[in-house]
Amino acid sequence: MLDALKFFLFVILLLVTIMLNQHVTSKRSAELDLELLWRIQDTKGGKRCRQLVPHEMGNNELPLVAVFVIQNQTVPSGVYSALEQSMIIGSLLEDYNDYNTSWVGETDWIYRTNLSCLAEDYRYVLLTFHGVDTFASVYLGEKLLGVTDNMFVRYRYDVKQLCDGETRELRLQFRSPVIEARERAKGRALPIVPICPPDVYHGQCHVNLIRKMQASFSWDWGLAAPSMGIWKPVRLEYYSSALIRDLTVVISEIEVNGSEQWTIAVGVYLETGLASAQLKGVLTFKIIGVPLVVHESEQTLTVTNETNEHGELLIKHGLTVARDAVERWWPNGYGKQTLYSLYVRWEDAAVNSVKMANPDTMISEKVIRIGFRTVLLSQERTTDGLMFYFKVNDVPIFAKGSNWIPSSVLPERSYDANYVKFLLYAARDVHMNMLRVWGGGLYESDHFYRMADELGLLIWHDLMFACSMYPSDSDFLRTVQEEVRQNVRRIQHHPSVAVWATNNENEVALRQNWYKTEANYSAYYTQYVELYVRTVLPTVEANDPWRTVLLSSPSNGDLSLKERYIATNPQDPRYGDVHYYNYFLDGWNAAQYRGGRFVSEYGFQSFPAFTSWPEARSYRPTELSKLIEHRQHSPLRNVPILDMINFNLPLPSDPSAEGYWPELIYLSQLSQAMIVKTETEVYRARRLEHGTMGALYWQLNDVWIAPSWSSIEYGGTFKLLHVWLRDIFAPEHLVAFINERRQLEVVAVRDTLGTAPELWDVEIRIHRYGSFRVVERMRMDKIEVPPNTVVLVKHWDVYGHLANQGLHPADHLVLLYAYRHPQAGQQHQSLVPPQMIAQNFALLDKLKNIRAAQRVQPTVAINVVSAVCSERNNLTSVSLEVSVSVPALFVYLQLTPENSTLKQCQFSRNGFIQFQPVRIVQLTCVDPGCRNKIQARDITVRTVNELLVR
Repeated sequence: MLDALKFFLFVILLLVTIMLNQHVTSKRSAELDLELLWRIQDTKGGKRCRQLVPHEMGNNELPLVAVFVIQNQTVPSGVYSALEQSMIIGSLLEDYNDYNTSWVGETDWIYRTNLSCLAEDYRYVLLTFHGVDTFASVYLGEKLLGVTDNMFVRYRYDVKQLCDGETRELRLQFRSPVIEARERAKGRALPIVPICPPDVYHGQCHVNLIRKMQASFSWDWGLAAPSMGIWKPVRLEYYSSALIRDLTVVISEIEVNGSEQWTIAVGVYLETGLASAQLKGVLTFKIIGVPLVVHESEQTLTVTNETNEHGELLIKHGLTVARDAVERWWPNGYGKQTLYSLYVRWEDAAVNSVKMANPDTMISEKVIRIGFRTVLLSQERTTDGLMFYFKVNDVPIFAKGSNWIPSSVLPERSYDANYVKFLLYAARDVHMNMLRVWGGGLYESDHFYRMADELGLLIWHDLMFACSMYPSDSDFLRTVQEEVRQNVRRIQHHPSVAVWATNNENEVALRQNWYKTEANYSAYYTQYVELYVRTVLPTVEANDPWRTVLLSSPSNGDLSLKERYIATNPQDPRYGDVHYYNYFLDGWNAAQYRGGRFVSEYGFQSFPAFTSWPEARSYRPTELSKLIEHRQHSPLRNVPILDMINFNLPLPSDPSAEGYWPELIYLSQLSQAMIVKTETEVYRARRLEHGTMGALYWQLNDVWIAPSWSSIEYGGTFKLLHVWLRDIFAPEHLVAFINERRQLEVVAVRDTLGTAPELWDVEIRIHRYGSFRVVERMRMDKIEVPPNTVVLVKHWDVYGHLANQGLHPADHLVLLYAYRHPQAGQQHQSLVPPQMIAQNFALLDKLKNIRAAQRVQPTVAINVVSAVCSERNNLTSVSLEVSVSVPALFVYLQLTPENSTLKQCQFSRNGFIQFQPVRIVQLTCVDPGCRNKIQARDITVRTVNELLVR
């Protein structure tokens, strides 16, 4: 027994020793993830934290304490995450910890570990950091390997001479990005504006001077978290010939002698350490499971070239595939997302010329997934400007989607593959076909782009510059050029990527004098051209000739280029894309929306669900008000949210009342959903009239629980808007709204493809608010709806019609239904209900104007019909029966806080109008271990009715 215990302890000790020393050796060319245990410490002593509330915030000098030391950390890693995990600080995302922990970003930190490796007979041994955030000096033992200054750049260091079997300390000495940015701002003749964010952001200054996630110093939707750390993998690369770093593709359709084919121009980026070297060998190309058109020679290429002074070489090679040998890749809603594996192998000529002990060290392989599709950003001339829309496989696509911000404010957490998958599935499942990766965030993980490929989500991709002027000195341009080269090459092969834009809102900011640049316009214009026109644009085009590159968003597209890169009006709705926000007019009123060719940003704020605030359980209403006010970063504060509710709904008046925040949060989400619904449906209906071909609302996701424009809260809870999007973005939809002529405009929208028109039967019902009974019905049968377009069903003077019958608009609303017209032979089968395509509603007056006789209070009952939990995927599915005694307006269902162990709970319908006594709603939750049993009492219900009858 004692001997067994000794042996067990010996094994444990051996494993710990291996983990700590990571003695690395191999006989194959490889990229080995260094799964090291790191020790993190600050360099000058940490500041003791104490809880602050808003009125205490100022320049608080807090006493110094001993150095923080955090053991056994793995990468990806960041200082904030490590401090949280070690319970040195509380959760960054709770209470006022964004402010209380601001000292973290102003402190220097050190990452340490031990590394032992053997170079043996390898020609190259490189230590590669794929992401260092941001300013660090990298040491192995006492040798300074180099310094980092761009979190988006991969850094490689030659460590062959240090891989001698000895254990050395691998150390990264991080400098505070806040202090570094501050230092870089000193002595500039032309300030890089904006110097600081608005005070309400509680942020840091000069983020535009450093190449770091721009939102990490705070944004109008997010907290300041100026992180430091190793946010991507660290790898030891060892080989003796060449390493395939990246593969790029340009896939085109051609016709040769009547034969329809795909050509694949493959770019192979080879590396030979950090210096020039002569290469002689063979590249082999295969598309797994797909025959190539030409002969064996197309599959191989003999290479006799020399890499450049950085050890890099681009080899180009062409492949050809018969068109009918593969299936096309399509965006979500238009067809399948078929992907194929492209395999490329490098084999040095020495492998076959001499007998080698370890030939694998002379071989490198790489596989990527590709899709056969064409994408064209069409900007043909029209009578009043230029069109702006995407054609995929020669099919015009109405882009439906949202804007993507990083899934976490801490970059290392953006590698949470499960959460990224959840968010992308949530986009796909509500019929989105495009996401815009916004320019103040990150070049996302490989997992993100793979998921977008699989789900058919086209990516509009900004480069990482946003809402600012930027410097154009040589050092800044040098690191930007390397950043763009590396990331475009890494991302380029993904079929989901549709277009690049070099920045977000910087053209319009300069033209409209957002940051008081007018007095020095020429100087800022010169910087703009130097950075985007002469550096970023040609670098993207050189590394990705497959896609259009836009100079900015919004912009006038091709017209901006003709107007010397800064359009006279970058928001001209007749050109390019526009960003449209309105916080002062009634957003429920469809008449205010005109749209543009492509609306790439629009939206409105709401509050996260009451149960999503961890503080809601312990804070009194006035305390919660202060916290929400602190997290509201919009300079307009909560005024637009309150004003928009007040335009249309009863507004709670007593912030100190216990029910104030639950009611206000509900109404804010309802108002946000109505505004985005109305605006989006107008854009979809104006496809032909105004040439509108894209609607990407701001924003899909969030980084903390705070007021924002998101449709999905941080953590995964759907706001009402996201539940509604399943109808708003439906591929077949019936749109109805009161237009600028005060007519009810009804439009059939069909995004689906086909060869022939469909026949729809449309029914319009007028209802009183207080009765299930229909006041009047109108039918229009056999409406012909062609594929991939919109059709006007009816313009109707509904107000004149009601007046003629002595009916008041404030007492009524319109419900609309579209059905598939029965095919021949089905028309006499009266027992078969017609197939419903879509349903919708239109309000004829503000809800707060409903007159007393129609203000009814429904009794709402919830009954659990069935509940099943799968232990395989920990997914609970509950079928709920919702019964109402009289019509219920915007029924809002929520789980009670007691069900906090359930995650990512979603109702299939929420915030719905119920004009039938019973309806079924599905509830799904992630329930680890299937431990919960959801009952009717676990669900709370709110309606607008209860506010109207007070």
